[in-house]
Amino acid sequence: MSNEDLVFLNNDIKFIRNELLSDIYQNKEVPQPFLSITDLDIYSKDSSFFSKIGKAIRKSFLDEDIILTKEQEECLNILSRENLFISAPTSFGKTFIALEYIARNSEVINDAVFVVPTIALMNELRKKCFHYFKDRYTLITSDSELEQYYSEKKKIIIVVPERINADLFHKYLDTKNINFLVYDEIYKLNADSKINNNNARLIKMNYTYKYLIEKSEKILLLGPFIRNVDFSRSDLKIQKFITNLNLVYNKVIFDESFTDYFGKSGDKRFVYFGSPSKIVKFLNENPTDLPEVSFDEPIIKWMSENIHPDWYYVDFLKKGIGIHHGKTPIFLRKYIESEYAKGSIHTILCTSTLVEGINTPTNSLVVYDTPRSVFELNNLIGRVGRLNIENPKVGKIYITNRETLDLYDPDEWIDLNILYENENILTKNSEDETLYLSKESDGEIKENILRLSNALDEYKITFPEVIDAGIEFKILERFIVVYDTITKYSKEFNVIHDIKFSILKVNNYLRGLKIENYSFATKHTETEKYLNFDAVYFLLTSTNGMKSVISRFTNRYPKYTATDINLFIDTLFQIDEFIKFEMMKMVSIYDLFDSKGLFNPMENRAFIQSINMIKNYSNSPDGYERILTDLGFPEEDIQIVRNKITDYQEIKGTENKLKKLQNEDIFSELSPFGKKVIKDI
Repeated sequence: MSNEDLVFLNNDIKFIRNELLSDIYQNKEVPQPFLSITDLDIYSKDSSFFSKIGKAIRKSFLDEDIILTKEQEECLNILSRENLFISAPTSFGKTFIALEYIARNSEVINDAVFVVPTIALMNELRKKCFHYFKDRYTLITSDSELEQYYSEKKKIIIVVPERINADLFHKYLDTKNINFLVYDEIYKLNADSKINNNNARLIKMNYTYKYLIEKSEKILLLGPFIRNVDFSRSDLKIQKFITNLNLVYNKVIFDESFTDYFGKSGDKRFVYFGSPSKIVKFLNENPTDLPEVSFDEPIIKWMSENIHPDWYYVDFLKKGIGIHHGKTPIFLRKYIESEYAKGSIHTILCTSTLVEGINTPTNSLVVYDTPRSVFELNNLIGRVGRLNIENPKVGKIYITNRETLDLYDPDEWIDLNILYENENILTKNSEDETLYLSKESDGEIKENILRLSNALDEYKITFPEVIDAGIEFKILERFIVVYDTITKYSKEFNVIHDIKFSILKVNNYLRGLKIENYSFATKHTETEKYLNFDAVYFLLTSTNGMKSVISRFTNRYPKYTATDINLFIDTLFQIDEFIKFEMMKMVSIYDLFDSKGLFNPMENRAFIQSINMIKNYSNSPDGYERILTDLGFPEEDIQIVRNKITDYQEIKGTENKLKKLQNEDIFSELSPFGKKVIKDI
């Protein structure tokens, strides 16, 4: 660690600060000098002239009701001179520093780029930027928006790493200097498998990092609980600001006999689980006799009619319980977050989406399952409590098993090992790591790359083109093997089958299609391993979304139980994610090969049509499907909304176009979810 790094990890000060916070949260009087020494002066009730002057100097440009902390002001001063890396707890307000910097420098910042790890964080940040900058900047979260507003002078581009690799983004950024780059949740670049276990995504995120830092004039990197990080390979010149300053008071409570999992209107809470299946298991083992709350009747009615009346999400929403994980549809996730913040939902059962997506304030967390690492546990706990100067409330974290308690150590911070910054090959996706991150390799890895390079020569394709398209080595390698077969099938069904099982080989959803997991499995059906229709293919070809596929299931298996239908619906949402995030990888391969004139509309008809099915399922030709899905519109609304807002050519910005819909007749045709999205803008 450099002598120039600003590191504030003194545990003695931290202990004293926690004692003072405890007093503050109990409305006890704390002497002003103690607040100043421990950096808690934002809680000061001193009304002297000098105190007022000090706070006036730190008044936010972004929101005049907010007084910045001394540390936030110090970070902004550093950022005005040089690049900055901030490691601090959630309550520090790291993202707010980025937004404040834009507000203070909007005259010279034309192109700002935020990189965030999840769509949920992208949407949350977009909402904040619209609130603060709607009159100054055009907001971009997709390639279609960039295409529409390409010539606009001032843009804030907010993307997850997968989006920045789109050809149009590269084309735009290759001709522009990024005035201000913010890479949030930088720990997602860590090579540690306990923190990141998706190697393909990890490599692409690091490639995005490598690409963007080379094009940026000013860089701000943000993350929690990181005590050191090395930038030796990129030779990035950056000031480090590392602090354990926590401005909220939380109490960790160990109780192995804890059973009060569900909150109530005055005591809302999150309950953390290790996976979606563990949430289902918990609900089956802990039946609730909670009374129904004053729930949103139109929402419940729509879900019953458009998905299924026996869907367990419906029953639990009636009782004020939301289920929130990566397989929960985006429109429902956003509704649950909103209703938890200001509505009837008092409990959210969630997975790591709590860490990666929900920034909804909570003052109570139950850690039901043990997280993968102490870092993940600290990050979970860091989400509890929100800074509230006028009415501070103690955050409570309930640890319910000994294993989690033994893991808990708030002082154990990580040394961040950014994959790109390490010269060595560290992942199992060795070829991708070599190619995308420009690393040296030898032996078998080098031979594999050379072999595929020779195979690509036949198609006049080079590795730089493969990298620009964001294609994974193994998937491309498998496609080449089956190229002559898959491109000449006469039926789309066969193409889809080979994409799933011969090329992608990702089949996490298959468990939900195994007939042995359903109550109607009998000796007669024991010879059948899976349900006797292809749910992936039927979802791709459905003209009525999931509803028609669910009807196909209930018609084929009329003796289904509520447990059966819920397993099938959960599986369908898993398949929906599989199509949008795994099968969509085939589109990049198709586009690259098609650019070489390799496909014939007649000879390769079924293959071309299959790719179009995948493309159309995941994104409409004008690109609005992706934007509207991200914002929280269900599929049933998207066609209606898209057809109308494409007429508003004179209106700049997706949010402004959507607001205009409130005055249109079609507003009444939208689902209650769609109406809520528009009203909340």
